[in-house]
Amino acid sequence: MCVSTVAHARFFDVTAEHPYVDAIEFLTREGIVQGYENRSFQPERNINRAEFTKILVRVLYPQSYIDSCIENLPEPTESEDDSALQVIPNFAFPDVPYDAWFAPYICTAWTNGIVSGYPDGLFRPEEGVKFVESAKMTAIGFGLTGLELPNFGVANVLWYQPYVEFLAEQNAIPYSIIDLPQNLNRGEMAEMIYRLKDAAIRFGPAPQKSKSAEDVIYPVSLKPYENFDKLFAFAYPNIWPEPHMLSRGVYDGRSPYIASEWTMYFGPSTKEICIGPQECIARDMWIDGYRVEDSELIVDAVFEDEHFIELEEETIINGMPTLVILEEIDTCVDKRAFYFGEEWVYALNIRCAGQDQKLYDFFDQIAQSIRQIEARPPEHRK
Repeated sequence: MCVSTVAHARFFDVTAEHPYVDAIEFLTREGIVQGYENRSFQPERNINRAEFTKILVRVLYPQSYIDSCIENLPEPTESEDDSALQVIPNFAFPDVPYDAWFAPYICTAWTNGIVSGYPDGLFRPEEGVKFVESAKMTAIGFGLTGLELPNFGVANVLWYQPYVEFLAEQNAIPYSIIDLPQNLNRGEMAEMIYRLKDAAIRFGPAPQKSKSAEDVIYPVSLKPYENFDKLFAFAYPNIWPEPHMLSRGVYDGRSPYIASEWTMYFGPSTKEICIGPQECIARDMWIDGYRVEDSELIVDAVFEDEHFIELEEETIINGMPTLVILEEIDTCVDKRAFYFGEEWVYALNIRCAGQDQKLYDFFDQIAQSIRQIEARPPEHRK
């Protein structure tokens, strides 16, 4: 309570009830961060890449070491137009001038492998730092290599996943982080650094619980979708591409052995199932539509399918009789739900669901959201 009270007195916009009050007070007391002249901290203000790099480097290295970084690099030369000094040698960051206030910090981070810049050669110091970028920088800075990470499988590793997993292991993902591309604000920055600063010497768990890696890699916010032509609606994760409707389904080795009238892809993007130079619309999740008069043929095809494993559930979802089945194709276990509506049979499909638990969980959520809707009423002029 003493710490919270002090922080409240130090900054008028950081009350004792602020979720990151202890972190802000700790980093301020240690001289790592500071507020503004009007006695504000502005915890909700986004922090840019230069500011974040400075704070991270200040925590990790002595100031004398930071100050000497540029001195240990080759001397800069005049630029071609002689109007400004050349960027720091060996950096190849055209937007990091030799005499910029943030240059020593970026130099230190670069020479220690914490930052590498963008593929176009820029560092973009004034650009907001995204959570996923901060995850990589802090994970490397605080010793990612010393952590035993889960085995993600070579083919399935996303570049950011080890870094996000590291932060989750250290209980260092603030609860206000929603998803990966979110810009980090000053309060969240303070909380991340505060939780990580004593990670190497801390005994026992961190004092606060972190968001899990899956919470930010796979945000669970669902986005509604309605199709008044095919008379159905459902909800899907908002980070996935928009649903893409094909007028005629194509048999791809999945049951039933009846060509659907249409197919709508809406799962996460994937390259493995796309062939050819055209734009890839195939996804790991999709909905097939069949004529309701083919219901009996569909049921027969499902249970006679050579890949059929088991009937997982026979139920009613949102007023529609529904069959949920498992099917093994090659090394994959697919899951699908057939909804028998008034005009259409809707088949929700997920490829290789058993190999991705989060996708499997999404399937169950989406399965409960599928419902029939009425056609859009015609518009009448007044």
